[in-house]
Amino acid sequence: MTVSKETDIEKLVQAAGSGSSYTDGELIRLFLSGSEQAFNRLVLANQQKAYNLAYRFLGNHEDASEVAQDAFLQVYRNLHRFRGSSSFQTWLYKIILNLARNRYRKMKRRKEDQKVSLDSPVSHDDGESQWEIPDDSLGPLRSIRSREIQERIEESLEKISFEYRQVVVLRHIEGLSYAEISAILNCAEGTIKSRLHRAREELREYLKELL
Repeated sequence: MTVSKETDIEKLVQAAGSGSSYTDGELIRLFLSGSEQAFNRLVLANQQKAYNLAYRFLGNHEDASEVAQDAFLQVYRNLHRFRGSSSFQTWLYKIILNLARNRYRKMKRRKEDQKVSLDSPVSHDDGESQWEIPDDSLGPLRSIRSREIQERIEESLEKISFEYRQVVVLRHIEGLSYAEISAILNCAEGTIKSRLHRAREELREYLKELL
């Protein structure tokens, strides 16, 4: 898409706002051509995803919110440097991960309570939680048991290092490929698989009673 005039840019962005669908790449090109509205649309399209990822790394709503905001501030300042060699999502995830890692270290120094949950209380656009899948067939005892298992998983994730936690989150929660994780973490796929294997072994040890 080639845009030469500001008026053309604004018309396209207004069309996007009225229901037309634009890819991240198109919105980036519009923003770099001078449209602040295009950046707002880019943020709206990705803010829930950014917050969810930050929350799964940190387990704290306030910290996750601040990390997501800081991430988009970095995106705004550096978007002109984005060359598109990877997807915008990969680039955004890398920024969020770096910020979350720094925040995590500060949290450890402050000895704050940390709670990373697979049962993240964040919602999709349809209002449903991604990890809470309602099952009316569960009786009271089974429901209690499910909560106990969930709590044990959360506790186990808190015990493994951030290095291991990040590969578990990216692979098993975000569902990213090894190639995508490799691009985000700047390390070989073999290293990712090795870390993931060790992370699983540690989690298995913490969860051996359940297994």
